[in-house]
Amino acid sequence: MERCFNSKEDVVKVYIRLVFLKIGEINTLKEKYAADIFYQARWQLPPGHQKISRIADYNKDSVWHPQLYIENVLGDAKEDVWRYAETNSDGKISVFECRRVKGVFIENLELQHFPFDTQELSLTISSELSELEVDLVEETEELSSVNKQSFVDEQEWRLYEHVEMFPKVSTKEYTSSRDRHPTMLVMCHAARRPGFFIWNIFLIMLLITLLSFATFAVSTDLTQNRLQLSFTLMLTGVAFKFVVNQSLPRISYLTYLDKYILSSMVYICVVCIWHSVIGRLHEAHMDKLARNLDLKALLCFLTTYVLAHFIFGTWIYQKSWGRRRLMKRKDEMFKEKLEAIIQAVGKKDSMLKKRRQSIRKPTSSIIKKSFESV
Repeated sequence: MERCFNSKEDVVKVYIRLVFLKIGEINTLKEKYAADIFYQARWQLPPGHQKISRIADYNKDSVWHPQLYIENVLGDAKEDVWRYAETNSDGKISVFECRRVKGVFIENLELQHFPFDTQELSLTISSELSELEVDLVEETEELSSVNKQSFVDEQEWRLYEHVEMFPKVSTKEYTSSRDRHPTMLVMCHAARRPGFFIWNIFLIMLLITLLSFATFAVSTDLTQNRLQLSFTLMLTGVAFKFVVNQSLPRISYLTYLDKYILSSMVYICVVCIWHSVIGRLHEAHMDKLARNLDLKALLCFLTTYVLAHFIFGTWIYQKSWGRRRLMKRKDEMFKEKLEAIIQAVGKKDSMLKKRRQSIRKPTSSIIKKSFESV
């Protein structure tokens, strides 16, 4: 039986809860990640729909359901779907639709802070019905969560426990309909462990740049030797830049690592130009002036280099590490909220345990008991 939804009273609220059961490889280069997720939708049958006499009928497509799907899944994902029903304390029937999806999901990574970045791993759950029929909201009885123990990329990423949900609306580009459709953006967060890049790129580039100061030990009258050493260091920096490019997608902006390497190359380039100036002074038979200016330039370059690193480190601490501190605070708030929900459920606790069992496999005993209570 179809019904026309044209008022706020007719909109069916669908409560969404999602659990990241397992998060696989996070591919920075191709901007995607693999995951095994479970999400549960809970709603009450809209007025005017027949009550169902058999529990098996809840799994039939003829029964009203919100027609949910995941927008940002890549390719064909493995999906299991099942439904069951429960009665509330007020005697109303709540229908539960559970899905376990295993696949690869597209994620547009924000890499400005790379390799000190914190990424959002999101899922976009949408409905084929319009916003006049369905309203997707966050589940209030149970919290969405992340299973950190099954995280595959633990050596490269740190996974946070909290899950955030943001309702929004979207339009379907493949249809001529102008209806807007409800969408729920569900995301967890992962912070990259920057140790590999610090020791293998930042530190090596730091040592290469520091070697440019060693060229000042060469006599001011040997300009060709100074330039030869500086050019060799410049080419080494170019090689490191190519290594970094292989770890990132072709993005149109600079990451922190890009800025550091390019700044180091510019610094070496400035040193090369200075050696050329000293060479011209030597040809003009101004050796004493050249030696005095060369010493002052060395002190100036060293001071500027140390000051630049201090500013760069302070900027990273405030921006990148500030976001990580925010994620830790959200984890603490998540734990407090979880404890509050556990204390508030009371008599509902036994039924919630049954729902948690249904995450892995919808056992017949759960479905049978739920139907008998109806």
